[in-house]
Amino acid sequence: MANWMDQLQSLLKQKGASATSSGDQGFSKMLPGALGGLAGLLVASKSSRKLLTKYGTSALLVGGGAVAGSVLWNKYKDKVRAAHQDEPQYGVQSSPLDVRTERLILALVFAAKSDGHIDDKERAAIDAQMREAGVEEQGRALVTQAIEQPLDPERLARGIKNEEEALEIYFLSCAAIDVDHFMERSYLNALGDALKIPQDVREGIEQDLKQQKLALPG
Repeated sequence: MANWMDQLQSLLKQKGASATSSGDQGFSKMLPGALGGLAGLLVASKSSRKLLTKYGTSALLVGGGAVAGSVLWNKYKDKVRAAHQDEPQYGVQSSPLDVRTERLILALVFAAKSDGHIDDKERAAIDAQMREAGVEEQGRALVTQAIEQPLDPERLARGIKNEEEALEIYFLSCAAIDVDHFMERSYLNALGDALKIPQDVREGIEQDLKQQKLALPG
């Protein structure tokens, strides 16, 4: 998908403006095609690739429809904010667009390699596919840098300023991972802890995503 990073930034900007003007749920309402396209290059799980592509191509709602409805999603946000009640500025600020974009890319890469995979051969294949898809040098460099970094949930959580950003990172990570290995479970546990996502919220998101994956055709 050509220029997926520009598309991602554009969608983030549009959704942020919508949230400000109309009380919308912001970027967590959808996973844009940009991330769906990148997931197709990175994610090994067939069901996860299908789910992320489904979100990307049809712009299904994450907060409004896919995750048990908007009422429950808003309860998730309330619970995450309550878990950060010792941080007075939490929930009243948002991250700059470039920071948020890079964080989402890093989250997807970390999820893709949470089982310890992405070896040199896979990296070469990913780079070749990005070039073929028309991804520009800046985007390829971001993915390469993310692949080279050790898994670090604390880094992902660092600098997150509100519950919307915390939930989008956790949701994207869960969507990209089929937990069939202890390393993947350990990674999601560490990420949930770093983001201060309450356990019942984690379980609700994971269960909903599991049901969606089981319902996918083929």
